[in-house]
Formats: sequence, C-alpha cells, structure tokens
Amino acid sequence: MSRGQWDVIKQSKNFYISTYRKASTALIISAGLNVVLAFGMYFAYLNRPVTDYYATSGITPPIELQAMSAANSSSSPLLASDPVNTNDNKVIPQ
Repeated sequence: MSRGQWDVIKQSKNFYISTYRKASTALIISAGLNVVLAFGMYFAYLNRPVTDYYATSGITPPIELQAMSAANSSSSPLLASDPVNTNDNKVIPQ
C-alpha cells in the first residue's frame, strides 16, 4: 500500500471521526441547555409572587381582599355593604 493511498484512507476515516465528535459536542451542549432551561422554569414556577385581589363597585376605591384557602362557610359577609348614594341630582356639565 503506497503512502498516497494510506493518506486517502486516513482522510476518509477522519471525516467520520470529526463528524461524530461535532455531533457529540452538539448533543452534549443541547442536553446541558435543556437542564439549565428546566431548572429556570422550575425556579420561576416555585418563586411566583402572591396574587393580589381587589374588589370595587365602581363608586368606591378598590379594597384589597385577603385570599382564603377554603370557601366561606359562615353566614357573615366578607365585605361591607356598598355605600348608599344619596346625591340623586346630578348636574350635567356645560
């Protein structure tokens, strides 16, 4: 086998080796990126802020409500009654 033929065989094998190494490197980087993204989603899910709830009738300013872990089974209301609007005469601005 001559030196030229031997170099051709090495170059053809080198193509497969370099392709395998590049594909393996890309696969390892992709798996690492998936782990980082999964950890980020897990961290974002566990550290969500507490939701604020507000109630308003459109007349009164919003009242912040307290979240409950169970339904209200008592007979007392959780919110005070709406104020009675005694000003029936409303003037239309000119």
